[in-house]
Amino acid sequence: MPTQVLIKKATILQPGHSRHLKKSDLLISNGKIAKIAASIKEDVKTIEGKDLYVSAGWMDLRTHLTDPGLEHKDDLQRLCETAAAGGFTAICTLPDSDPSIDSKSGIEYLRNRNSNQLTQILPMGALSVQTKGENLAELYDMHQSGAVAFTDADHMVNSGLLRKALMYTKPFKGLIVSFPMDMSIHHEGQVNESENTVTTGLKLSPALAEYTCVKQQLDIAEYCEAPIHFSGISTKESVNLIKEARKKGQEVTCDVSIFNLCLTDEVAERFDSNLKLMPLLRTDKDRKALIKGLKDGVIDAICSNHHPQNVELKKVEFDYADFGSLSHQSFLPMMLELEKEVGLELLIEKITRGPRSIIGNEEIAIEEGKAATLTVFDSSQDWEYNSKTNKSLSSNSYLLNQTLRGKVVAVCNNNKLNLYS
Repeated sequence: MPTQVLIKKATILQPGHSRHLKKSDLLISNGKIAKIAASIKEDVKTIEGKDLYVSAGWMDLRTHLTDPGLEHKDDLQRLCETAAAGGFTAICTLPDSDPSIDSKSGIEYLRNRNSNQLTQILPMGALSVQTKGENLAELYDMHQSGAVAFTDADHMVNSGLLRKALMYTKPFKGLIVSFPMDMSIHHEGQVNESENTVTTGLKLSPALAEYTCVKQQLDIAEYCEAPIHFSGISTKESVNLIKEARKKGQEVTCDVSIFNLCLTDEVAERFDSNLKLMPLLRTDKDRKALIKGLKDGVIDAICSNHHPQNVELKKVEFDYADFGSLSHQSFLPMMLELEKEVGLELLIEKITRGPRSIIGNEEIAIEEGKAATLTVFDSSQDWEYNSKTNKSLSSNSYLLNQTLRGKVVAVCNNNKLNLYS
């Protein structure tokens, strides 16, 4: 790895920066931003591109954890390598490993194993013991050990336990993250219930399962006078409920999966198990409402929902396949599909400033003398996403073996620099 690198003619994406939206040269030296100017001349390794951009390092709020216990899908090393290649300098991991991360020893395991990686793991601890929804886990101990939030991942949290968790975490300002899905209504559905899916013969799950849960949990959080974050909202009704709660002054945040912004349930007709996703893909009406929610500021962040699955769980009939898809490395190409609808500035804000504000992390400054926590990408560069370029041990992506537009070319963080030619 070079100790110095010069990024040439890259457009800086950081509102409020003196060179925001201006083509600039940035000299990175020993993990710090040594100089920013319109033009810099140095005899060092150079990064160039046709449509080069530089932003604060990206943060993901929803990465499924596969270590410990599921290392055949991805161990921590490969998970971090995949995230870095996708442009992420920090990933918030869900505690859905085996065993789940429900104690301080689990949080410490992740922190210790990750201390020297370019991509920083910010672990979420389980809300309940073994994410079974019965008894609260060691929330305070995990908070003291570095857990950034508490969630039962894709498991439903019953109302009584949610109330206890919200009240218990208030004194130390712990964040409760809910994946809103009433499982009694969802009832093991495979795809969204709509006109697009009724002829597939697959078991259907109505949007009602999500937004009734959002409504109920908003009421509980309001009663507790506690903040709550909804992970992976996917329906128009959920956006409206959260918007109304904010108007009343309620402290609520939410994120949306990149898949739900780019795809709809029409893809169910393909019966591609790599498109079997949770949260479920919804209608185009829902997708457009999510886009509007981003623009209106109702939705605070975009997450990758990266979920490695081994081949035995995917190359089976759709009904029997597990939910989940890889998305770290394909995140940028998918995000660029939204550029005309959303705008690149706002998209970058939703993966930099947005997620950091939710978990209480400081905003990354692109300033001389500051540590370099940066993502550099070329919005027009094509690349082949295949078995050679895939960093994951898993291969469950519907975009694999395709030519994608938009490539991460460099990532810098934690005094480390990765270049991707």
